[in-house]
This record gives sequence, C-alpha cells and structure tokens, in this order.
Amino acid sequence: MGLFTRKTQQERQEEGLKLADDIAAGRGLMGKMTKAFMGSEFTAAVGQAAGSIHQAENVAVLRAAGVPTQEATVLGMQDTGQTVNDNPSIVLTLQVGAQAVAIQALVSRLEIPRVGETVLVLTDPQSGEMLYAGLASRA
Repeated sequence: MGLFTRKTQQERQEEGLKLADDIAAGRGLMGKMTKAFMGSEFTAAVGQAAGSIHQAENVAVLRAAGVPTQEATVLGMQDTGQTVNDNPSIVLTLQVGAQAVAIQALVSRLEIPRVGETVLVLTDPQSGEMLYAGLASRA
C-alpha cells in the first residue's frame, strides 16, 4: 500500500479491531504502554469489548452459512455497563426449551430485547456455545 493510498472503511475497522486485540493482550508497544498507564482493569474491558465484536461477527458468519436458529424467551436482562459504538453489551437470561441460559451479547440500541419478548439464538457448531442472533420477527 502506497503512502497516499486511501484505506476503505472496512480496512480501517479491521485495523482498529486488531489494535484493540493487541491492547487487550498487552502485545506490542501500544499494548504494553496502555496496560502500564491505564491498568489491567482497563485492558480487560477493552478485551471484553473486542470479544463482543468478534462474537457478533461470528453470529453473522454462522447465519450466512445456514446454521439454524431457535427461539428463546427473555426471562431477564442486565446491563454490563459496556458499549461498543453506542450499542450496549448485556447479559440475557433466556428460556431455551426447558432450561434457563444466561448469555452475554452485544445488541443494537435500536433493538434491545425486553423481558417476555422472543429472540433468536444459535449454537456455534465448533464451540457448542449458545449465541444471541437477534430479535425474532413479530407476526
């Protein structure tokens, strides 16, 4: 890439996410300096935010690949106090079949699930982890 070549929005986002991953892991000069000056609590929060972004990307890839979703009912929700691009990270307590499951998810501030609403979840075929996949359509 040349000196005066402009980067696309996606390239800038990928570069920023890689930098956040490096900071959270304490890699490189920026990661070490951030951890030294801001503390491990801050770098852990950066790591958690980056993990939420990776999870949301993973859900999009899995849905595009045709991994089936299932419906779940929201029993409760709790704010974690973290946001990524003004979108909150929350802990959802869901009724999935006969069991109650708690999952942390990054949700759109325009589509925050409420108690009693139906949402979609999917199971990651590789890790077996249950992931939030958005609000179910309202018929």
